[in-house]
Amino acid sequence: MLNSGVGENLARIRERRMWTQAKLAQEAGVSPTTVSGIEGGRISRPHFGTLRKLARTLGVPPEELLGRSSAESASDGEPMSLEWARSAREEEFERRLDAATLHSLNALSSELDEEHGRLRTLYGEFPKGSEQRRFIKRQIRDISGRSGSVDASIEFHEDGE
Repeated sequence: MLNSGVGENLARIRERRMWTQAKLAQEAGVSPTTVSGIEGGRISRPHFGTLRKLARTLGVPPEELLGRSSAESASDGEPMSLEWARSAREEEFERRLDAATLHSLNALSSELDEEHGRLRTLYGEFPKGSEQRRFIKRQIRDISGRSGSVDASIEFHEDGE
């Protein structure tokens, strides 16, 4: 059974990319009514093919729309996703990195690298001096800092595997 938060996850990821429902629908090749229905909860069990199209268009694994992440912490099993990395306080972030498996760290590093690339592309699409460009630049700085911390954790991971 699908997670009841699929619509919320879809809306959050779409808004993070500063896309409208119509733009997502057009890019994914689905109807705007479908996107609206999923986000609004009227379509509570969307077809997995539709979710796959939406996820591919948004540049996330389908599991992220379902509320599951591929990167998990070894210490408590909670997801260490891009969304978590962006919202975690510094102390929690570092604590979880210290306890994570090498696999989880590598998965999180990949997600952060993809987001960094996406933000750099987006940055170039806005005019110099615009508020959107300044906002994206702050996001790039944040992602870069988190990524550097993950990379250091990988480099000095005790397993070395």
